[in-house]
Amino acid sequence: MTMGRSLLFAAVVVAAVFATARFAMNVPVPWALLMALPAGALTFAGCVLAGTFDADWTAEPDPPSASVTLHATFLTERLERSAIDQYRFTSRVQPRLRRAAQAMVGSDLDTRDAKERLGPDLHALLTSPDAQLPPPKTFAALMRRLEDL
Repeated sequence: MTMGRSLLFAAVVVAAVFATARFAMNVPVPWALLMALPAGALTFAGCVLAGTFDADWTAEPDPPSASVTLHATFLTERLERSAIDQYRFTSRVQPRLRRAAQAMVGSDLDTRDAKERLGPDLHALLTSPDAQLPPPKTFAALMRRLEDL
């Protein structure tokens, strides 16, 4: 519920409680206000928080299958080891990334077109013999760029 509607609804409740206390029960004005204001505050809080508890009827996502979880775990483990061991990165991870990039670009990575499409940092990561695995956020950004090709 929007803030304006919440305030309007709370004001209606305050007016109703005040009118009931004042005219139906003959309560003095200060006491009627003292009874109406907490009711209005609770109504306002309930209206503001009501959207938080709305039912979400979207379908629940499928749980990851065992093979997907297993592959993601192995990939994370391999990348962690490759960040520490330069030889492991250049001998295992880099050739696989290079093959994936060649499939995306459709040609050899040493061509001018491939260099332009990949960008200097991604091209260096894929082709340089002394390339090192960048930090996780940078590596994720580079992989997203590779996927977008």
